Amino acid sequence: MIEIGIAQTDITPTEPVWLVGYGNRDHKSEGVYQPLRAGALYLCGSEDAALIITADLIGYDLAFAAESKALIGDATGLLPRQIILTATHTHCAPFFYPWNMPGQPEPTYAAFLKKKLIEVSSAALACAQQGQIAFARGSSSFGVNRRKPNGDGGVVFAPHPDGAMDRDLDTLWCSDAQGRPLASLTIFGCHPTSLGGYLIGGDYPGYLCRALEDETGVPALFATGCAGNIRPWYKGTDGDFARPSLDELAAAGRTLAAEVLATHDGAQAVDASNLHTTSEFHSLPYVDLPTAAMLEAAAREKDVRRRDWAQTMLEQLEHGPLPSACPQEVQLLRFNDDLLAVFLGGEVLTEIGQHIKLALHPATTITAAYANGLIAYVPSEEAYPLGGYEVDGSYHLFIRPAPFVKEVEERIVAFVEAQVQHLSYRA
Repeated sequence: MIEIGIAQTDITPTEPVWLVGYGNRDHKSEGVYQPLRAGALYLCGSEDAALIITADLIGYDLAFAAESKALIGDATGLLPRQIILTATHTHCAPFFYPWNMPGQPEPTYAAFLKKKLIEVSSAALACAQQGQIAFARGSSSFGVNRRKPNGDGGVVFAPHPDGAMDRDLDTLWCSDAQGRPLASLTIFGCHPTSLGGYLIGGDYPGYLCRALEDETGVPALFATGCAGNIRPWYKGTDGDFARPSLDELAAAGRTLAAEVLATHDGAQAVDASNLHTTSEFHSLPYVDLPTAAMLEAAAREKDVRRRDWAQTMLEQLEHGPLPSACPQEVQLLRFNDDLLAVFLGGEVLTEIGQHIKLALHPATTITAAYANGLIAYVPSEEAYPLGGYEVDGSYHLFIRPAPFVKEVEERIVAFVEAQVQHLSYRA
């Protein structure tokens, strides 16, 4: 057995705030369709521990993640490598760190959020008790690849049912020493972009977790998998993407919850008494960087997001050259030789998560993205020939100087494999 602690808290802003995730917003939030929550799951084995934090947020930047981990560590005694920050990636949550998006970061909310993350982490440790974990892997038909080839060597933003998608629906079921339920943590790879607009809410993960809690009576947490090119598909009359009503969104959450619950009876006990964690950074190189002349031209473009990006890059050039690579944090939780969880920074495309699972076979591997630092979209190698938003059309929104090189998938998989070998040696 191991020690397990679970806690939840409300992180809904108490006043109107700028929201982040869509480029068409022009004012602050107008209300709440569903409160935002953060949860903390503490797992402590004989030699190591892990604290998995989930939150109804779009993600974190590297600076916010690093500071939050330091503050949580100071409050709990945990090391930063033992603290895993995940986000559901809802696009209806506060704008609290720098993006190239309409509006501006909300510093008051950022300070509030740090305080709440410390509190929920401390609460999870304080209630830790002897318990046990079981793991179940199901499958879900929810979601679809959104990169549809257009026949002219590119892609359009449309449902692509034949495109790659990781349909693994993974759940960790936690119970006490007597087998009574304590909590669940579900990981699934689909963008929470069902809704836009100006109402705050947790999208389908929020409804999924509440439906699970109605059935189990214990906290349900959620982390989003490698979903950079995957989004919900509520079919409109033309078969394209459509915005659901709140009732339709709640129904989708209940359907997903039923799929999760269907895996419970077949869940396999996990011996996590010798669990280990590790966290390391590596570099994802950019392609050729823009010159000052290129940036000066971009600063005159019609697109305000491109103009703002170019101006920011020009300001950076006044102090030195632009960076040639971006740090990415890769965090591993090794339950045992047969079960691993990999947490990746960025909006990682589904093919990379699938590649990691294949590379680490025969071990069962859970892959989660949107963890620790939402650095940018991280494209798979097969996405590069077609280009598109995830490859070369969005880096400026993340305030990056250029897209990543096409070899980043191989770099990430090799880096994960090296970390797994290191953990196996430690164990």
